[in-house]
Amino acid sequence: MLKFLMNHKAFAQKMESYTILYVEDDAMIRGSITEFLSRYCKKIYECDNSEEGLELYYKYKPDILLLDIDLPGMSGIDLATLIRKQDIKTCIVISTAYTNKEFMIKAVELQLTRYLVKPVTSEELFSAFEKCLDELQSGDSIDLGGGYIYSKKSTAIIHKNETIILRKKEAELLEFFITHENEVVRYEMLEYCIWGDEVMTRDAIRSQIRNIRKKINIDLFTNISGIGYKFQRKQLL
Repeated sequence: MLKFLMNHKAFAQKMESYTILYVEDDAMIRGSITEFLSRYCKKIYECDNSEEGLELYYKYKPDILLLDIDLPGMSGIDLATLIRKQDIKTCIVISTAYTNKEFMIKAVELQLTRYLVKPVTSEELFSAFEKCLDELQSGDSIDLGGGYIYSKKSTAIIHKNETIILRKKEAELLEFFITHENEVVRYEMLEYCIWGDEVMTRDAIRSQIRNIRKKINIDLFTNISGIGYKFQRKQLL
């Protein structure tokens, strides 16, 4: 319990300089989550539709967007798409009552920080916003632990004085797992989100994971037999 409370204290200290825009049409859910997040962040702006959300985005330029997917008029995905055309830095978290192939592919295209399946718990919010903070504070470089740094710009891993170049699919896989850290990622999700309509066997996916493991001398992937993988950075183990 002490560790849990200290984590929240550290989270509050990191969040205190960041702003959030929250768009959710369910007043009860919006009120509850707004009250929760307002304890930690510098300021939270909230509304119930994408059109007003877009106005608030342009006016305040928040650091993090929390968008419901099912909104009246323009959907949360459509709003995120509009914003991503001109802004690739702002962190976007989507909340949704469902997941499907089309949504998961869109989530990758929009470089979402995290998507949350309703009903969302406070700990899931906590985890999602910690991931946002990690992205905001690390910029291009992501610390994998063990002295390994991943650069999204160069799609390479830097370790001491060595630069390890990743192939296109290796980089896409690693970035996908970083986005879904501490989650069990199923083979089906990888097939949909990374390979789309291409035919990809589980053995081929395992081969790509092995290639990444050979290039990084720390074990980031835990195999979940018959299901997929779980990714955890070394310092979080």
